[in-house]
Amino acid sequence: MRLSGTRTLRAGSSALALVAFAILSAVPNYSARSNSLPGFSSLPANISPFAFSHNAKGLELQYQPFVEAFAAGNSAQAHQAFATFSLPNPADWFAKYFVRDQVEQLGRNNESELSTYERVLLRWMGAVPAGTKFRVHCKPPHADPTTRMPPRPDAILPSVPIPVEQFVTEFDPIPKLSRGRFSMLVNYVYVDGAFRYVGKGAYPFWSMPDASQKNASEKK
Repeated sequence: MRLSGTRTLRAGSSALALVAFAILSAVPNYSARSNSLPGFSSLPANISPFAFSHNAKGLELQYQPFVEAFAAGNSAQAHQAFATFSLPNPADWFAKYFVRDQVEQLGRNNESELSTYERVLLRWMGAVPAGTKFRVHCKPPHADPTTRMPPRPDAILPSVPIPVEQFVTEFDPIPKLSRGRFSMLVNYVYVDGAFRYVGKGAYPFWSMPDASQKNASEKK
C-alpha cells in the first residue's frame, strides 16, 4: 500500500505502465458491445455479496467472474461483473479526500477511466480465439530505483493522503497460446470489501501524466 498525493515516487520501470507480451490486434466487435452497455453509475449497487480478501489472491478472484463471462461470450454479464471495480458511492468517496468543488469532475473522470480500462481489456482479450479463457495473476510491482516519473504538473491534490495500492495485473490465456498474454500496472483502492480501479500506470488517474509528459520524462 502507498499513500498517494502528488509526490514523486519510485514507480518501477516505465515499461510496467503498459507491458504487453504480444502485439495484439484490435477487435471492433467487443468495443462496439461495450459502448452499447450502460454506464457503471446506472448499474445496480456494485457491492459484492461477499468481501474479496485484501491481498493479491483476493484481487485475482475479483477478476474471475469478468473473465469467465467474457469466455462465455456474455458481454452484459461481463460488464456487470466488471462493475465491482467501480466505487460504490463515488461522490462520497472522493469527498473524503478532495475539496468539494473537485468531487463532481473527479467522479466523471473516474467513470470514464474505468470504461476505458474495460474496453482495453475486452479488445486485448478479444484478440485470441473466441471462447478462450484467461487466468489473472496479480503481484506487487518491483520498484526500479533508477526510474522516477513525476506526476503531472496540474495534478489534483487530495486534502489527505489516499491509500492507493498498485499491482501488476497479468492476463494469461488458457491453454497457453503463442500470443495473447498481456500485463499492466494498475492502481486500486480497497473499499467495501473489493478493489476499486483508479487508473493504470505509475499514478492514479488524478495525478497520471499524459503521454507527452511521460515521453519527456523518459528522455531525461
